[in-house]
Amino acid sequence: MKPLRDDVSWKFLDDYRGKFFKTNWPTLPQMVRISVERWPDNVCFVDFDGNGGTKQSYTYTQVWRNVETLAQWMISNGIKKGDRVAVTGKNSPEWATVFIASMLAGAIACPMDYALHNNEIANLVKTAKPKMIFVDEEKYAWFQKTKLGAKVYSLSPKDKKNFVYNLPAPKKVPAYPDVSDKDTAAILFTSGTTGTPKGVMLSHENLVSDCFIAQQNLILLDTDVFYNLLPIHHGYTMQAALICPLSAGC
Repeated sequence: MKPLRDDVSWKFLDDYRGKFFKTNWPTLPQMVRISVERWPDNVCFVDFDGNGGTKQSYTYTQVWRNVETLAQWMISNGIKKGDRVAVTGKNSPEWATVFIASMLAGAIACPMDYALHNNEIANLVKTAKPKMIFVDEEKYAWFQKTKLGAKVYSLSPKDKKNFVYNLPAPKKVPAYPDVSDKDTAAILFTSGTTGTPKGVMLSHENLVSDCFIAQQNLILLDTDVFYNLLPIHHGYTMQAALICPLSAGC
């Protein structure tokens, strides 16, 4: 199939090479940071979790501020390069914030299917061995009382103390670890349809290059809006309805 574009969709990255990244491809957080530079006031995430189910919008600048605050908090609370951070819950800005922030902190994000039974999620946690788990409200109490070897934090504001947006940045900003596009960004678990779920290790290069290669045949505009119907822990939805839009100011 002939590509829709005559030029490569990632050519603009050369304008940011050396300033935001030095490797062949930016890491996923570096890619998001470039979008913040290009579209600071564009709406990045929308949910309907305001008072009475009202609409809430977050600009790219606001999202990045939340990502940096969380990443700095993670580092100051013991997260080191190569550690794993699990996230399991409904699609939400909080979910995506944890996903990006964990990578910015040098950790490997481990998204897990929220629809799994508790014992199935426990098996994935035992496999991934995360230092932190961020979980939604329905399963938060179970994770809190079940000893899985990781500290548990909330994706829901109903637990104010451990809510992801209430975790404070340290007074002294820590240095971010040096992360390459070749480093592992995420471990995605297969559905386990034919057996035990397998953890698939994907690098920043895997996620980011796939995003821009897809855009050779998919023209995205910064005015586009994506509605996530499928859970974003799925590789397809994560790429098509989270990473690709984030790369284009959608």
